[in-house]
Amino acid sequence: MMVRESTAVKPSVIIYVKPHGGQEAKVREVQAGLEEEGIPSVLRSGDGDAVGLAHRGAVESQLEVGVGVDADTMSVHMRKLPSDKPLFVSADRENPIVWRHLGYNAARLVKGIPFKVLPEKETGSIDGSGDLECRIADVVRKLLLQKL
Repeated sequence: MMVRESTAVKPSVIIYVKPHGGQEAKVREVQAGLEEEGIPSVLRSGDGDAVGLAHRGAVESQLEVGVGVDADTMSVHMRKLPSDKPLFVSADRENPIVWRHLGYNAARLVKGIPFKVLPEKETGSIDGSGDLECRIADVVRKLLLQKL
């Protein structure tokens, strides 16, 4: 009996990075967030903005989720969303906790479970944006259920 060698690629969230100074720390935190949630990732280099890179990753990923990183922003995208409408975008260039939460939430999008919300002290948010995240989570859950 002949055994075929498997060349299958493990389903992963694809992280596209536009090369820039400081990218290593951002990518490390995003990957840590994904890993802590049990979701593998693949790192690729590309040109464009974070939203476009994230959408490209989502289109290429078997898990239908991508992350984009450029010098100014980071983004999480889902294949079913319009290319210019990412699920999450962060322009926080200095807070590793925010970067890790993007990884957590990309993984949770794959798993179809509620997103992690940043503590207020990390975001400085007092505008009720947590309500927005709950609404987004509901929309994503509905999209995922349609997929099944």
